[in-house]
Amino acid sequence: MSSKRFVVIGVHGWFPSKTVLRIVGEPTGTSAKFCDETAKAIRSYFQTEHGLTLPLECITLIPLQWEGRVMDRVEKLYHFLVDNPASMQALQSADAIFWTTHSQGTPVSSILLDRLLQEKRILIHRQPICLLAMAGIAHGPFAYLKGNLIVKYFEADAARELFDFMDSSSDISQAFHKALASILRQGVKTILVGSMQDQVVPLYSAIMASAQHPNILRAMYIDGHVYGEDDFLINLIIFALRLRNAGLSDHGLLVHISDVLAGNLYAWEGGHSTIYEEPDVYGMAPKYLFDTEPVGPLVRTLQEDTTFSKDPKLEAFMARVRWNPYYLTWAMRGIFDDTRINDLFGPELDRLKLLFEQWNPSSTKLRELKFRLEPIKARL
Repeated sequence: MSSKRFVVIGVHGWFPSKTVLRIVGEPTGTSAKFCDETAKAIRSYFQTEHGLTLPLECITLIPLQWEGRVMDRVEKLYHFLVDNPASMQALQSADAIFWTTHSQGTPVSSILLDRLLQEKRILIHRQPICLLAMAGIAHGPFAYLKGNLIVKYFEADAARELFDFMDSSSDISQAFHKALASILRQGVKTILVGSMQDQVVPLYSAIMASAQHPNILRAMYIDGHVYGEDDFLINLIIFALRLRNAGLSDHGLLVHISDVLAGNLYAWEGGHSTIYEEPDVYGMAPKYLFDTEPVGPLVRTLQEDTTFSKDPKLEAFMARVRWNPYYLTWAMRGIFDDTRINDLFGPELDRLKLLFEQWNPSSTKLRELKFRLEPIKARL
């Protein structure tokens, strides 16, 4: 392994005002943090899985920092890379490339990575790539934040642009979708991780609910103080993510349940920023890249024939300030009536039934959610 070379690139999110830094996280320096944590995860993977200790010189870290609108950042970061001979030498000689990003950095990274691939500055046929996107802004922030006083206070061009991602037909969304489809088609392993109780980015946005492709792996980070092994809501969301990862439909559940998960913008709850403090989040990248084909032995088996196409499936999407609350009940009914889901995940459905019966939520928001789901008890 001493002859192998890995490159880790980190790209931070957007720069909010100091008033809300404690809410959304401090962007300055997080690119370096993403690189450091990803490098630790790579070393840990080889040590734990293969008993190998990587020499320090095996991994080159390239943190990229610049604030602004998405395309402005892409242009600046592109030149930071290609105009730096040492960075380009490391990038072009790498045996594998890891790209870690957060929030607004997700579209920035996708567009920049696609540009490097199109220009043959990275050769994916010999350089496997994993993109880890944490709390990505794929479908914009929570729509109701557009009129929030805090958001209005720090709104600048870069912040206003985030809301353009709510509409998949906007120019910036189209540029992002085109780049994402391209990198997926070319074989970039892409991990989309949402954060439970995120105050800024809904789960459906972080996991890009409108997209489907075999190279996408979805996951959710849960703050330790809210996690419960037998919590119905947590198990339901994890189950829905498993459906998407298996190539099955979640019948819109993850979209319609996202508002219930929103953290308090005015409270110190973590969520949007604590996701990048968790080592296990970074640990998914080397496992996914090295354990699955074409690098590793594991083959993902997807259930929908359409997902085996090299062309990603990107559906039109329009975020709403308020989603119809009755859709959630129909989404649950669709899951429990889906014969493929019953055939493949019968025991998991049985456990969800039991957990729903035992679920006694304490908050008003979650009691309202249980009330909305009561009609499906006949199906349970």
